Amino acid sequence: MITTHHDLAAPSAGPAAASGLPPDADIERITLACGGTFQLASVARSAVDADDVVAHDAKIADVVARAAAWAAANETTAAASLTAAAGLTAAAAVTVVPLYGTHMVWSPRRAAIIGPPERLPQMRAAVVEFAGHDAELRDVESQITEALAHVDADAPLAFHFDERALPRRGDLAARFSQAVSLRRRLAMLAPAVQRPAPQPPTLAGQLGERLRDRTRIVERLESAVDQAELLERVYFACADRVGDYAVSRRHAILEWVIILLLAAELMLLVVGLLAVRTT
Repeated sequence: MITTHHDLAAPSAGPAAASGLPPDADIERITLACGGTFQLASVARSAVDADDVVAHDAKIADVVARAAAWAAANETTAAASLTAAAGLTAAAAVTVVPLYGTHMVWSPRRAAIIGPPERLPQMRAAVVEFAGHDAELRDVESQITEALAHVDADAPLAFHFDERALPRRGDLAARFSQAVSLRRRLAMLAPAVQRPAPQPPTLAGQLGERLRDRTRIVERLESAVDQAELLERVYFACADRVGDYAVSRRHAILEWVIILLLAAELMLLVVGLLAVRTT
């Protein structure tokens, strides 16, 4: 349902180092189906012997901290406002998920995966898939927020629509179409977001579950569905009222045409009678 298009360039040590990530980090820019872009950094770190665990953990902690700073640096005011609208705290915009000897640093527009090279492809697939779903939902949430700003002014037209409201008919039609489109997108997104984790558990499946839990995407989806349903109900009622007004207006015009025709016929009849009398 949700696809991603990849525009990959061979990463060099320069951009990674300039970003604050380790020089061997691979950074790719992914174009999502909703039109947004997403950056994913992959950092390979192999497992170590027991004697080197402390030093290894310290290095991993340093890489995770640098990845978190890189992900947080891309968070803009717009992203923070969307996060707040979704009911998340600002601190939750960047989250770290440790899982089975790997680490994933997530933010709405950037993510980094850190782990053994053989596990990175599974992690990458899970993160890219989730990024598409999250970006799609964020775009829907943004459009819903904008549409809800008009509801209070438009709702009275569902009860009374007259000649003065005619200039707003085009806007009402556009908002009704938008509400239907938002409901369609949410209906298509729901199966992917709400599907159960694969059995037996896999690294990709568990990572997707952690991301869904940390970003509260299921709760956000349910809230968006309720809000889109509200929009659809309001503008469907407005469409009904506009349709009723258009029908009654046509009937009124038709009645006036009939009256004018009868009046013209009556005048012709009177003129005919006067002509007969004069002759």
